[in-house]
Amino acid sequence: MEQIQNNMQKYENYREQMGRLKKALGAGFYLEAIFIEYAIIEDRLESVLRHAGKWKEPKLNEQPMSLQKKKNKIEKMAEEKKSLANKYFSDDTLNRIIDWKNQRNALIHQLLKQDLHTEELQGLAGQGRLLVKEISNKTKLFNRALERNSEK
Repeated sequence: MEQIQNNMQKYENYREQMGRLKKALGAGFYLEAIFIEYAIIEDRLESVLRHAGKWKEPKLNEQPMSLQKKKNKIEKMAEEKKSLANKYFSDDTLNRIIDWKNQRNALIHQLLKQDLHTEELQGLAGQGRLLVKEISNKTKLFNRALERNSEK
């Protein structure tokens, strides 16, 4: 019963953030959109690892697993040619996510030090939106395929 409540809460949180993302993009709040996109991407990669049984909860004083480490773990899983991870994550999506994250980090760290233009933020937010959609779809397909395989 608790797992069902957790899943329902997760679904509601995800739905809420997707709504906020849409509003942020529509209103031109690109920094907020980028922040939400990053959080969704982090969550989707964690979901892949959880469903694959490769997730370990960080201990109380431990740093959470970075986006880069999540990406590396999924890539490692995808190295096995006949694996579901290979089917869904052997393309360049994970590398494009890291490229986007690096652009985001550079922008965030230089936010008050550079000549920042709305078009740059808009472009990064738009790129993030596409990556969110892509990784969300891949994650959903991968997790469902794992569930189907475990039912057999």
